[in-house]
Amino acid sequence: MEKQNKQTYIYWDRVVIALCIFVLIIIFIVMGIKGIINAFTDDEKSKAVQAANTDTALIGEGQELLVCIDAGHGGEEDCGALSNDEKRFESNDDLNMALAVEKNLKKLGAEVLMTRTEDKYVELYSRPEMANDAGADLYVSLHRNSAQTGQGVEVWVNYDAPDDDTLLAKNILEGLDEVGISQNRGVQYGYQGYDPTAKVNYVVNEKSNMPSCLVELGFITDDEDNRLFDENLDAYAKSIAESIVKSAEELNMVEISNKAEKN
Repeated sequence: MEKQNKQTYIYWDRVVIALCIFVLIIIFIVMGIKGIINAFTDDEKSKAVQAANTDTALIGEGQELLVCIDAGHGGEEDCGALSNDEKRFESNDDLNMALAVEKNLKKLGAEVLMTRTEDKYVELYSRPEMANDAGADLYVSLHRNSAQTGQGVEVWVNYDAPDDDTLLAKNILEGLDEVGISQNRGVQYGYQGYDPTAKVNYVVNEKSNMPSCLVELGFITDDEDNRLFDENLDAYAKSIAESIVKSAEELNMVEISNKAEKN
């Protein structure tokens, strides 16, 4: 009697279904793992953002502070003072500092109005007019000094020494002095070369409706001041921004929500 050969049948439809189920299980496992990882990552990001805000933002939520930052001079028509080798233009230094101050002010929660953000000519009287039209709270004009001999930082306000303007100037000068300057030349009144009794002011101070000052950030004709300007640009900008916000608080314009000490 002959033995019958047994035939094996493969049910391909069942195999395909089983493979599909297996693939789906793998996908669900991978998605689950990714979800767990993302949950931890998002939490860490959230904590990092909160920490960053705590370290930078000083102005409380819901408060507004508009600061006009005026980069002096600008464009081929008005490059300002020159270094002794005539290769360094004041207008460029003014703009570089102004942009750095703008960045730091925004980190602190302030709004910023810039009279210029590039190397272009801006008419002198239109600068304070921009601030007045926008209703700015404070006005700070940034410059470099020049002379045959001279060194250090000074800040100018109106000849009649208004209290609010003087407060702003003193805070900025003290902050810069803490960073490190060649000489503290103090707060000055009126216009360089004129006695305060002459009642002559810088246009940006005289025509601005809000507390204002003009900062002379060292002498562009002095090698040491130029070195300090370049090496401390970021530190100077941070200090100026913090001093502006500090002044706004002391003038009851805003309340500082984070009283953490400066880094």
